Parts: sequence; C-alpha cells; structure tokens
Amino acid sequence: MNENSTNPSILGMIFSPGEQFERIREKPKVWLPLLIVVLASFVAGWLMVMNPDFEATMNQGMNGAESTEGMLTFFKISTTISIGLAPVFGVLIGSFIYWLISKATPSEVTFKKMFSMNVFIAFVSSIGLLLNGLLMALLGGEVGSMYTSIGGLVNADGATAGILNSIEIFNIWTTILTVIGLRITAGWPKVLAWIIPIVFLLIGIGFAAIGTMFNSMTGM
Repeated sequence: MNENSTNPSILGMIFSPGEQFERIREKPKVWLPLLIVVLASFVAGWLMVMNPDFEATMNQGMNGAESTEGMLTFFKISTTISIGLAPVFGVLIGSFIYWLISKATPSEVTFKKMFSMNVFIAFVSSIGLLLNGLLMALLGGEVGSMYTSIGGLVNADGATAGILNSIEIFNIWTTILTVIGLRITAGWPKVLAWIIPIVFLLIGIGFAAIGTMFNSMTGM
C-alpha cells in the first residue's frame, strides 16, 4: 500500500470521520490542516465584516456616533483577525485540556495526536463559518449571529439570544465528531468520551449567554 494513502484526509472528516480518526491515531498531521482551517476562518471573518449591517452595528456600539472610515477599517481588520485566529487558540486550549484528562484514563494518546484530531474537527467548524459568512455578506446580519443556529430562525434578545445562537448545526456536529475522535484516536471510555464534550458544549452555551446579556446591557 502507498504510504501516503494512510494519511488522514481533511475532506474525509465530512464523509468518513471514523476512518480519518483511525489514520490520525497512526499518523497525525498538523500543519497543512491547520493552515487550511486558519485560511478558511480568515475568509469567513472577512465575509462577515463585509456584510451590509456591520457598519450599523459598529455605530450602535458607539452610542450612535458615526464611525470614521479609519475606525471602521480598524474594526473590520481586528474582527477578521480575531475570527481567523480563534480556531488556533481554541484547538490548542481544547487539546491541552483533553490531553490532561487523558492522563487520568488508560489512554496513551500523545498531545500531537490530540492536537491533530482537534484541527481536523475544526475544519468542519470552519465550513460553518464560511457558510454563515457568505450568507451574512449577501443578506446582512450581526457578526455574532449564525444563520445555521436556532437563533437565526427565532428573534430573541439578551441571554436567550446567546443560548439560541449557540445551538447551531456545526457546533453540534463538531461535538459529535469530538466524541468519535476521543473514542477512536484517544481511546477514551465511551461514557467519558460523551460526557466531557457535552459539558464543554454546555459551558460554551453558558458563556455565550452571559456575553450576549452583557453586550445588550452595555449597548454593544
């Protein structure tokens, strides 16, 4: 068999994730998949700030004061950069936490394998960002909102909006992929592989609710 045929495929995460997790366990790959995820996230961020409602949102956050062209450009660049780099920090922190938890299990997974697993999972998240970014560029919408979430279908304010925006197709998809990856790549027990990602999902929803509620209180 050709050695390259055993390399995990980032596109395979959509159609055959179980096979890719097995390949990651044997031959973890990091740099090219990470580059793809970062580039996709940057493009998604750029699309999001190009949407027709972005300037109005920025002006609202400044209590009605008109943003100068320079300030608007700064906000666009900083928002794009933050969205583009967010997956790197998310994968790094998440992988470290999962790796630490692995130390309390019979798993012998390495940090590199855990990092590789999460990078491949992040590719699915980047697809969601690209889709939402494209829809925002075409239809408008707040940067924090997601067309693929329940919040994109139901009008809500405050903490409720944060919760509904977090209940999102790609977010749930990546949580399920994480469960599969922890079972196959990391060799976690089934119950633990389900409990930890779901706990992280709930924590993320909680932070989103608090952040949205705070922003609504401060007028952002």
